[in-house]
Amino acid sequence: MRATVTTSKENCDIAHLEHVDLREDPGAIARIDAARKHAALRGLLLNLNDDDSPFSTFGCKVWTATDDSAAEANVFASRIDLRVSPGEEDEAQYHDLARRLAGLLEREPGDALRAELQISPAQLAGGRQGFCLRVFLFARGTAPEQAQLRWSLGLARLQQALLFAARAIRQNR
Repeated sequence: MRATVTTSKENCDIAHLEHVDLREDPGAIARIDAARKHAALRGLLLNLNDDDSPFSTFGCKVWTATDDSAAEANVFASRIDLRVSPGEEDEAQYHDLARRLAGLLEREPGDALRAELQISPAQLAGGRQGFCLRVFLFARGTAPEQAQLRWSLGLARLQQALLFAARAIRQNR
C-alpha cells in the first residue's frame, strides 16, 4: 500500500451540528448511511470510538470513481475524520501519528491500495482551535466489486495500524 502524509489548510468542522457522537451513543451508528451499507466501515468506526480508544471520529464518507487513464479504472474510496482524544491539540502529535501510520500501512504489499493521511486544522466546540487527521483510503480494481473488496481489506489493515498506534498513545499517557 502506498501511503502519504500531507498537511491541509482546510478546516475540519468538528463542532458541526449534525455530528454523531459514537462514543456517547454507539447505537447512533445506524444514522450513518455509509456505516449501514459497509460492515467493515461500521466496525472500524465503532472500534475507533470505543471507550478504551484514544481516538474519536467526527465524519466519514465513501464514494466511487473511475479513472480511464489507469489499467484498473474503478476506484472505491473513503474518508474518515478523526481526532486523538481527549483534547490533544498539538500539531506535532498529529504529524507523528500520521508518519507512524504511514509506515505501518506501507508494509502492506501492492499498489491497488493508497492511503493519504492529511493533518488539518480543526474548529472545535466553543470556538477553540485544534487539529484532526483525515484518513483517505483509495482502492483500485478492474471491476467496481473488486475495488470495493480491496477497499474493505484496506480498511482492515488501517484498523490494525490504528490499534497499534492506539496502544502506543495509551502507553505514553
